[in-house]
Amino acid sequence: MLVKSTNLEKLIAILKDGNWHSSDELAANVSFRFGHTVFEARKKGFLVEKRQVAHNQFEYRLLAA
Repeated sequence: MLVKSTNLEKLIAILKDGNWHSSDELAANVSFRFGHTVFEARKKGFLVEKRQVAHNQFEYRLLAA
């Protein structure tokens, strides 16, 4: 049986390497509305960092707890 992972699980799986990941990558692999998933992750205690790399372009990474 195939278990569908949640958007939060997808986000953490991508960010857990500690590297920066682009908004485009997260939109493609997590959800078009990944920003809500980042909010949800922060609410659950994950430390998600965001930086601006260009006008209206951002990158995200997970900081080790």
